[in-house]
Amino acid sequence: MLPATASMTVMLLTVAYYALRRQTDHNYFVNVPIPVNGSYFDFIIVGGGTAGCILAHRLSTRLNASILMLEAGGPQSVITDMIGNTQYLIGGEFDWNYHVQQQHYAGLAYPNFTISRGKVLGGTSTTQWGIYNRGNPNDYDNWSQRYGLTNMTWDMVLPFFLAYENNTDSSLRFNGYHRSGGLVSVSTETEPDPVLLNFRTLMNTLGFSTIDLNGGTQNGTAIAQMFYNADTGIKSTTANSYIESINQTARITITTRAFVERILFTNNTHASGVVFTRNGTEYHMFANNEVILTAGPINTPQVLMLSGIGPRIHLQELNIPVVRNLPVGNNLHDQVFVPLYYRVNNETLRQVDPYPRFDVANLYGYFHNASGPLAHHADGVTYYSSSQNSNATSWPDTMIISVVEFFNNLNATVSQYASNTEQWRRYWTPYANDGYYLAIDPVLARPTSRGTVRLNATDPRSAPLIDPNYLSNQTDFEALLDVTMFVVRALQRYPLPGVMQFPPIPGCPIVGCLTETLCEMYLRCHIRQLARSYYNFAGTARMGLANDTAAVVDPQFRVIGFDNLRVVDASIETPSNGDMASIMVNIPNSRYCSSDAISLDNLALIETDTRLVSEPNKYERQNAVTLMIVPLMKFCAIIDNSPMTRMDESDK
Repeated sequence: MLPATASMTVMLLTVAYYALRRQTDHNYFVNVPIPVNGSYFDFIIVGGGTAGCILAHRLSTRLNASILMLEAGGPQSVITDMIGNTQYLIGGEFDWNYHVQQQHYAGLAYPNFTISRGKVLGGTSTTQWGIYNRGNPNDYDNWSQRYGLTNMTWDMVLPFFLAYENNTDSSLRFNGYHRSGGLVSVSTETEPDPVLLNFRTLMNTLGFSTIDLNGGTQNGTAIAQMFYNADTGIKSTTANSYIESINQTARITITTRAFVERILFTNNTHASGVVFTRNGTEYHMFANNEVILTAGPINTPQVLMLSGIGPRIHLQELNIPVVRNLPVGNNLHDQVFVPLYYRVNNETLRQVDPYPRFDVANLYGYFHNASGPLAHHADGVTYYSSSQNSNATSWPDTMIISVVEFFNNLNATVSQYASNTEQWRRYWTPYANDGYYLAIDPVLARPTSRGTVRLNATDPRSAPLIDPNYLSNQTDFEALLDVTMFVVRALQRYPLPGVMQFPPIPGCPIVGCLTETLCEMYLRCHIRQLARSYYNFAGTARMGLANDTAAVVDPQFRVIGFDNLRVVDASIETPSNGDMASIMVNIPNSRYCSSDAISLDNLALIETDTRLVSEPNKYERQNAVTLMIVPLMKFCAIIDNSPMTRMDESDK
């Protein structure tokens, strides 16, 4: 029903005005002429995603440097702004739509299931849900100790998390774990679905206290803060936050829909430029200082291998001249989850339809006052230490995500399965009739299973071969089984109002969770059939010290053997939990890049005040925008081996 306070004409005009205004903002930096073939830039950034946008912002605003950033996807749109529409960005025009290779230990119900990687300015920060979760302090301390990266401890990285944050929740931003004034808006969801509140209450009953996910402990449950601004309803992506905040006079050129084919080298030790195609035309662009790969943990190894940097045998099999024999594409890992689908009795829980339809009323509410289902999305997060976790509750190894999801297309849902399609149609038909359901997703937060990325062909447009090797380590499987058993039994013993028990899935001979023993037998089958990607990939160009034979990148983010080719994204193996670490990595790491290339002694790269860096221990220890903060932090932290402690007045 349309709001009584506005006529149809007013609503349509409002929607048209704000949609055009937002799209104009998105298009501003990409509506520029393609550079003349053979042009030179100080820096060439390959990948305009989560990491690339931050790095482009830092280098262009803090240096008088010319930047070329190449992005395979297009600009953002008003559709990607809407956090309530996130579910429908996956698998569409803003997604690479990659498939993984047939798995042997997980996802057996699918022939080769899809994974989501953003193919748009802002990358996966644009297309993913946007849970604001920095991860656990132990993630960073362990990463630092394991690989000898002394500047990656939690005490060292926390100031950079605080630096970028603009928390709109006044009850949190002065508690020592949050702040306002940064470029990335974070807000508390004001309209979580009642079923999520009921699930949080159940977790409270079972001993999990309500926490701030990014506060003093992760041993508890929460309705997560999200990467969006509750006042405007606009999702906080790195393109929104970093690119659209750049001064119009900045010397940055962003070329979208550009497919990078390979890196150009001089003497096989110096990256001189790149080759890319756009609309069928091949371009050669050259770098005065550095070529920086920020294409993500799938596409960065692809570009490296196409350029002759990778495992010698694999490159020789494809007749690619070997420039450097390095273990590129190894060590792929990803969080994995198992979906549990619970039907919800709509009428008992909600007074309004939460479905984010693109109708006039919803669009008007979104643009007029950031209201309605397009302006809201909530996720519940509960951390759980499984029986396989040797670190007790201080470093949980699994988590439980609770979210209301919407059913869109029965035929498309059924078509994803390898067999039992008629049984799956009968399974999903009641959910399709309901329109939405409660998804409870137990997640393996710290997987030990490792896989690979390999080239499928020498054509950069050909999708790489992605084999995460999910749950190949039995410890991973047992940890996921434990948390899944916990949540299933909890909802059996303490049913939520209006929530039905999930039926057993096709393909599992056990009838379900009738007894404890039968439940374990059934869930072992359920997990093997349905466990799949949680879209937090990392590790395919791992960082390490000089004597580390598994390393691709050194602690200065340089590809080993090259003086000006760097990788600054989750490929270097950032701690778990997605885009947040990616942001944190890039803020300081752009400083590192500039130290070697341009050497500005007074470069200062974080918007915060001096005490956040000079007094890191003041803040107690505490993810996907988080994954890129870590490498960027390190990348910017060291100039000529000096500690990062000085900031200009403009950085406060």
